[in-house]
Amino acid sequence: MPQNETFFRAVSKVLFISQIYGLLPVSNICSHDVKDIRYRWFSPRVFYSATILILNLCEFGIVLYYVISVGVNFHTSSTLAFYVVCLLEHIFFWRLAFNWQSIMKHWHDVEQLFLTIPYRFYDEYKMKRRIHIVVGLVMSSALVEHCLLLANSFHSSNLERTQCKINMSYLEGVYKWERPYLYPIIPYHICIMPVLEWINETIAYPRSFTDCFIMCIGIGLAARFHQLHRRIAAVHRKVMPALFWTEVRHHYLALKRLVRLLDNALAPLILLGFGNNMSFICFQLFNSFKNIGFDFIVMLAFWYSLIFAVVRTTLTIFVASSINDYELKIITSLRDVPARAWSTELERFSEQLGNEMTALSGNGFFYVTRQLVLSMGTTIITYELMISDVINQATIRQRTVYC
Repeated sequence: MPQNETFFRAVSKVLFISQIYGLLPVSNICSHDVKDIRYRWFSPRVFYSATILILNLCEFGIVLYYVISVGVNFHTSSTLAFYVVCLLEHIFFWRLAFNWQSIMKHWHDVEQLFLTIPYRFYDEYKMKRRIHIVVGLVMSSALVEHCLLLANSFHSSNLERTQCKINMSYLEGVYKWERPYLYPIIPYHICIMPVLEWINETIAYPRSFTDCFIMCIGIGLAARFHQLHRRIAAVHRKVMPALFWTEVRHHYLALKRLVRLLDNALAPLILLGFGNNMSFICFQLFNSFKNIGFDFIVMLAFWYSLIFAVVRTTLTIFVASSINDYELKIITSLRDVPARAWSTELERFSEQLGNEMTALSGNGFFYVTRQLVLSMGTTIITYELMISDVINQATIRQRTVYC
């Protein structure tokens, strides 16, 4: 990677786009110098994020009142949970913005160790390109999901309007279908549709971006662990002086402290993100056993949303777990060191590698390693087997009828 390619600069454009949706309101996010990052309470970004958060809170209050009025059931509670999760993600990103300057300053200081010789020779990871590819792939897929869900709403609302012979315009039918909780309070007007759609996007955006953000952090940390592993692998089965292992161990400990700092800062987001993904997948699996209709648009939106959630969650685990993967590779490399080259410094390094898990975690409840894929997969399969015994699977698919 180029000598000046730090994580701060590699991820700056991604974070700038997220600020359009009110996340991480930090000033000078695209600056070339990490010292320019500031969190200012009286800044346009904070005011804009606060406006979005207030609007989202107001809509959540209306949804809560509506759910209490019609009664809490499986479907209304899932709608309520969706708003709670997205609001918490906004709040957690805002909380992260308070400490973003100190985090980036610490990360930048650690990275200076890996932007000089000899680490500059081990630059195959291409951190910036990986970040842009992952974010572009996931968020473009999220945009397709959003468009399919909108098409589903347009199609379903039109079916209800025509089948039930409701005397209202097409767009008013869409408005009533998408926001039944808002329709009795705010009368339909064409001018409010773009505003409400923008609010809807700011609520929905954090669900996919949280996974992207975790992956960006994983790629940034894995790039440095990769360099450390490549330096150790380059002296495979060679006798190296104790000074070499002292330097490598100090660099590893610097990365270890960085991982611990980021884990403390990101733990609530990781826990919320994976919990939301699991609950959404289980909710969609529950719906898959029911009669969701035979309309092509409805089924396409449903199955795309479910498959996208599974793929996005799996991809997040594999990318974020690469931190732990490279540490395991370092441990394997140390086992190949000749006995005549074993020293006290190398023994200390080996003990420090095996004493503690090096990975991001969800507040200590779980660690983001490859084993998490098996754990989540086992949970989903068990859940599916349980609901298959409860729900009648002989339901015949038929076209959706509203009246």
